[in-house]
Amino acid sequence: MKKLKKVYQFTLCTLAPVHIGNGDIYTQKQYIYENGYYYFPNIAQLYKEIENNGQRVVKTFEDFLMQNQNNNRIKGRLVDFLNDQSITTRNFDGYSIKETKFESEPHKRGKINEISKFIKDPYGLPYIPGSSLKGALRSIVLNDKRHGEKNSDLTQVFSNIYVSDSSPIPLEKMILCRKWDYSGLKMVPRGLPVYRESICPLTVIKFKIQAYGQEAIEIIDNLSLTSEKVYRHYKEFFLQEFPDKYVQDNVYAPLYLGAGSGLWTKTSIDDVDLNKFKRGKYAMKRKGVLKLTKAPLIKYKKEGTIYSLIKNNNNFYEMGKTGFICQLVEDN
Repeated sequence: MKKLKKVYQFTLCTLAPVHIGNGDIYTQKQYIYENGYYYFPNIAQLYKEIENNGQRVVKTFEDFLMQNQNNNRIKGRLVDFLNDQSITTRNFDGYSIKETKFESEPHKRGKINEISKFIKDPYGLPYIPGSSLKGALRSIVLNDKRHGEKNSDLTQVFSNIYVSDSSPIPLEKMILCRKWDYSGLKMVPRGLPVYRESICPLTVIKFKIQAYGQEAIEIIDNLSLTSEKVYRHYKEFFLQEFPDKYVQDNVYAPLYLGAGSGLWTKTSIDDVDLNKFKRGKYAMKRKGVLKLTKAPLIKYKKEGTIYSLIKNNNNFYEMGKTGFICQLVEDN
């Protein structure tokens, strides 16, 4: 007997910056900040240019790469090395990200020690792995007690759900974002020295989902309703503890994706023992902090009315917030 199968187009719209990392970072020795851009050169091309300047410059460059590796002193910057060696060309391939001026304080602009890389395909273009989206969808379903599955049962059902990698994302859609924590106790946002390559808000990204068997099909067919129900629970449990101006309105079905969106977007809320997080050196106060980031204000038009993605004047977004539409395209 032929197994039931349905194919869906999953359209994701970022409502805030989203970061999917690969575990790698850029240091100040691997990027150039000039003229309002963060330039990430192809290191092999950069080294060729340095070789063209002779062995003395090669040796100086090797010494530059080795210095300050094992201490917390101010790290040397690639742009300073190039200027000191009178290397004016910037034709090293790679790519650039335009600054938003929300990355850091004005006096620290261009002096970010480390930047977490966004995962990229073999052609150097950012993309979202299907496994990342599938994990986020699984978290939604896990929070919906209507299904009643145990973790192991849900794993079995999700083995019959296949999520493609996303279409490539243009490099022009990338920005650099800083991590901000908003404390519900102190009622103030705090910027942290954590910086990430991120997809900018209002970027549309497409995937294909295939579901096999009745249980898997039922999960995907009801995905939008499930996500809205789970979001209401998340808001009642956590978001309501924070000022409404920092909580973004939903556009389409809500989904939190990627690094920095917070514990409660990635776990089964009702299954967490809060007492376990209230002990030890890094004990969590209340239910933790709201994870924010900053980006330029973006507005959109819907049915003739203009809306803003955020409700505050400080350019704060909920890190990782997105909305989605899941449409059936093939029914076998």
